[in-house]
Amino acid sequence: MKNLFLFALALVVFSCSSDDSSDDGMLPGGSSGTLIKTVKKVISGGVVDEQFDYEYNALGNITKLTSVTVYGVTTTTFDYDADDRIVSFTEVKTDPFNDIRTEVNYFEYDNDLAVGICQDITYDNETSSFDDPEVDKIEFDYNASQYVSMFTHYYEEYAEDYTCDDVTSMSNTEDLEYDATGNMVRYENSDYFWTPSYLTYTYDDKNHPYANVKPDTFRKLYGFSTINNISSANEYNAENDELLGTISYSYEFNSSNYPTVLERTYTEDGGTPGQATRYEYTYY
Repeated sequence: MKNLFLFALALVVFSCSSDDSSDDGMLPGGSSGTLIKTVKKVISGGVVDEQFDYEYNALGNITKLTSVTVYGVTTTTFDYDADDRIVSFTEVKTDPFNDIRTEVNYFEYDNDLAVGICQDITYDNETSSFDDPEVDKIEFDYNASQYVSMFTHYYEEYAEDYTCDDVTSMSNTEDLEYDATGNMVRYENSDYFWTPSYLTYTYDDKNHPYANVKPDTFRKLYGFSTINNISSANEYNAENDELLGTISYSYEFNSSNYPTVLERTYTEDGGTPGQATRYEYTYY
């Protein structure tokens, strides 16, 4: 689950830039709507590199999320209590070699506010020798407006007999800042490969693709608390605030001002733009 909480900046921090809009106000697939149904990541040659499919119950709460990539299929199902709070969700990932990773996530609440998740991770591998269970933990901190301001990740490997109370090894933190309207304007992850960095964002006034997804806990969990769409982003070196690169966004919208197409391009400071990544959205 760690990858989901790392804000999936290449995909799920959705954004918009220009005033481009589709000519007919229709979505890929030919229907108009406001509740996200599918997200497709399209690479060179029009190949769908990754697709997310969303399903909901009669109350409009998300019940199932399916991700299909060349690396396998991941199915996530969500369970609710009598008060329609998410109490747990189970993520099952099957790779092309039929190795299976199962992650069961249990929520901890303070009244109606989710403050943590305990993760039990097991493996059923046919080709890999790695099958030791893990127990991970994620804690949420909130600002005064009850937006998640920090995710703190803990992990414990070889944890067959562990519970969440035994997990004390911190792996990383994610820090988030928001403007007065609830849009995230700064993001920093302490987990990095080469250079510690942070990102800043500006926004348009159109609708975020996940604006109507319920419950609110899901949107906070996946980093979808943001209200509008990013119009620009900058990446900075966290040690000296030097600009590392910029991210541009070009969108098409449906008649309800929800994005239907995104092209996202990263440009290193002083360099030439990289190849754009395209995302296509359809709605119910």
